[in-house]
Amino acid sequence: MKYWFFDLDGTLADTDRDIREAWKAALGDLGLTCPDFEAKFVAGPPIDDMARMLFPDIFTQKLADDIRAGFARHYDADGFPNTHEYPGVMGAVRRLKARGDYVAIVTNKRYAGATALARLFGWDKAFDGIYAGDMYAATVGKLRKGALLARLIAELGAAKENCTMVGDTSSDFVAAEENGIRSVGVTWGYGKPEELARATVRIDSAESL
Repeated sequence: MKYWFFDLDGTLADTDRDIREAWKAALGDLGLTCPDFEAKFVAGPPIDDMARMLFPDIFTQKLADDIRAGFARHYDADGFPNTHEYPGVMGAVRRLKARGDYVAIVTNKRYAGATALARLFGWDKAFDGIYAGDMYAATVGKLRKGALLARLIAELGAAKENCTMVGDTSSDFVAAEENGIRSVGVTWGYGKPEELARATVRIDSAESL
């Protein structure tokens, strides 16, 4: 393996609490209530998908866009006080890069949030690139993870047999399947057992990378 693509939420860091709080604040701004929010919410999937799952009876694209805008206002301003790196993960990333491999973040997270976290934790110095679906919104539109991964693989001219997607939920493993590359499922994130079953291999510690 020479090209490693890392998910962010639930793979590099535990971002769940800060994401949840920003979501709840955004819903409060819109006057929306979701009694089962804490049980149903999962950090990591696209905002559109989560909004559709939480509000199936009233979902519209405008609702998703309004939640996204409110989430951005709250999330970008809070300073990520409850976000923590998972032990050992960045050490593994730096070892891969030191041996000459290409390492990048490929995330459903908004580019602004991903890059802000990268600066806070020093990931911008460890990774070769940070890629988010909304970074191409002005040209080709917002990309889901599979399409984003395909674009990056093409730009790099990478052979698919040399590529690996590292993540914790089904969106990561589906994106890998769509592109015909291997996937590594990390068990310390937010993925359920049935999601992790879709990964090519599963690991319990960062050292296993």
